[in-house]
Amino acid sequence: MTLIRLQDCPPSPWKNGGGSTRQLLISPAGAGLDDFDYRISLASVASDGPFSRFDGVDRQLLILQGAGLELELDGRGRLRLTPGGEPLAFAGETPAQSRLLDGPLTDFNVMTRRGRYRSRLGRLTLDGALELRADAELTLLLALEDGARLWHDGRPQPLAAWDAAVARRGETLRLQAARPLSLWRVELEAVDPA
Repeated sequence: MTLIRLQDCPPSPWKNGGGSTRQLLISPAGAGLDDFDYRISLASVASDGPFSRFDGVDRQLLILQGAGLELELDGRGRLRLTPGGEPLAFAGETPAQSRLLDGPLTDFNVMTRRGRYRSRLGRLTLDGALELRADAELTLLLALEDGARLWHDGRPQPLAAWDAAVARRGETLRLQAARPLSLWRVELEAVDPA
């Protein structure tokens, strides 16, 4: 089991140079933006503009903070994304143009190489104690606010907003909170080549 602190993830420029991203997880380790199997990140968006193109990649995007954005996707028209909404799934090679609704925002991106990995996202509520056994090859829990504690190395570790816990299949994530807190769960599975 791995604990990923957002503060330990340095910002890096977007592929198209139009913003910055904090990468939480990439596979294989050391992969670049053109050869990863999967990549999970948070992006700071401060201006309107085109999305980076990722050929052969399936993307899921959701808004964590800010008013949101309007995304124009070729073939799908204009879509409005706001905090609390469902993830938007789209192909990374689809031309996409974004317009901020009212100021900067932070979004959450899950990208998987088509034919190699697939992802599933869902919300969880942590109310008291939670034990979650990882049934997928990799399960990541993203804290949406401060207040959760994760049992790591035999002791509780505080989770700040946008910190993440990662477990491999068969491992169990144990969390506690004194009040109900929201989390996003990401499950990643390799695609069977047969």
